[in-house]
Amino acid sequence: MRYALLLGVAALIGFSAAAYADSIKDGNPEATPGRQVLMKAELPSKVGNPRAGDDRLDESKTDTVDFWFFFPSDESAKTDDGFPLMLFMHGAGERGDDPNIVKAHGPAKLCADPEWAKSWRFITVSPQCKPNTHWSPLQMMVLIDRICEAYPVDRSRIYVTGLSMGGFGTWGVGSIGAGKIAAIAPICGWFPTEKASSITMPVWAFHGDADPAVNIDSGRAIVNAVKDAGNRDVAFTVYPGVQHDSWTRTYNNPMFYDWLLSKRLPPVISGPKTEPGKQVLMKANLPASRGGMFGGGDELDSSQKEDLSFWAFQPSDDTAKTDAGYPLLVFLHGAGERGSNPRLLMKYGPPKLCDDPEIAKTWKFFTVSPQCKQNAGWSPKQILTLIDEVCAKYPIDKSRIYVSGVSLGGFGTWGIATIGAGKIAAVAPVCGAYNPDRASSVTMPVWAFHGADDPVVKIDGDQAMIDAVKAAGNEDVKFTIYPGVGHDCWNLAYAEQELYEWLLTKSLK
Repeated sequence: MRYALLLGVAALIGFSAAAYADSIKDGNPEATPGRQVLMKAELPSKVGNPRAGDDRLDESKTDTVDFWFFFPSDESAKTDDGFPLMLFMHGAGERGDDPNIVKAHGPAKLCADPEWAKSWRFITVSPQCKPNTHWSPLQMMVLIDRICEAYPVDRSRIYVTGLSMGGFGTWGVGSIGAGKIAAIAPICGWFPTEKASSITMPVWAFHGDADPAVNIDSGRAIVNAVKDAGNRDVAFTVYPGVQHDSWTRTYNNPMFYDWLLSKRLPPVISGPKTEPGKQVLMKANLPASRGGMFGGGDELDSSQKEDLSFWAFQPSDDTAKTDAGYPLLVFLHGAGERGSNPRLLMKYGPPKLCDDPEIAKTWKFFTVSPQCKQNAGWSPKQILTLIDEVCAKYPIDKSRIYVSGVSLGGFGTWGIATIGAGKIAAVAPVCGAYNPDRASSVTMPVWAFHGADDPVVKIDGDQAMIDAVKAAGNEDVKFTIYPGVGHDCWNLAYAEQELYEWLLTKSLK
């Protein structure tokens, strides 16, 4: 086999990867264990009135959001996946342009206390709402994602809590956070009962029965509605004789934090721990695919989950790894390897190469090779979801994500290219084809391969797609045709040393 990798290729991409800085870390103080520091985030601008049920974001504009950030020195709650994360939302009285008033109550206050800080176990984010505005659950979900990208967060243990106006915000995040938020704890808050069915995570709510600001009846109504909708993990603590300040007793109670830490999402990715130089079989529990590549209407059903088996390879050769992580290569097999026997994937391509002890020594890509279900086609949206989960769990340089596939996987690779702009750095479809009408959305670099005498997937389909992509203005397109070769041109394509060198020169800006 003519496989080889350029040992010095890391030098070609080292600068661009190093320049790929995280927006939260850029311009903010360094996160110091045991100390709460003030940070800023540029988030999509909130529009409408979330409190009136009109929560929208304008991606063309940004809001500068101040937030207090605490990084624990107590690592007793840390796992291999990282620290638990707590988002705290203050009440209406702490809105404004002076972030110091956020520390008047709750976790932001406790993290500022040197004694509490010693044993505080959560990465804690306490943003400030601007004057005369309300919390946007959508904007808070974006902030959570940005924090998770920047710091070692265990994404199975993300918790949201808030008081009064922040209690309303907590219920709101819960209503859109299924599958991302492990538990919520709204304090003296309320929420429209018609949205109760979407709050499926564990809930512990608190209220004073003499509250003159937010009547306990409104708090009890949403709690009962969530229970009636089928959520069985709901607790409601009522403080007799207590008025609006039901937060001090709650946040001073150590049992409250133990309860939070007892709640976690089931792992999306499960299996053995990856080891450098070894390919291991993993499983991802993903939203179910509906429609798909050939049936049209590629959609995901978040209410239903299905397992997707995949091989994962972590390189022992770190020459292409940067501070941002490993480059990621996702490989999609052909129709003959569909089913429930992942060993079928070892016939050819990256899974076969990563299983070869000698090749594995110099393989530079973190490589993910999923298996498609029997009689199914690849769902580009589901594969992009898998990529997101892999990036969340492993040290991946998200500026260097590549997709390649064979035959059915060549179609899948083209499909991902049509929706992966801004996420996929380059694609390499092998003996595939796609609808040329979608070519204008393929804006990343492309290197396609095809046998001139392919009787299964005619070369005309790939040629038409290549021509359409070029005609749409993409100038970084290559097409290698193997004269006299039939359908199995993949052995030649994946033996091309230049393919791997070419991939590693491509990165998102």
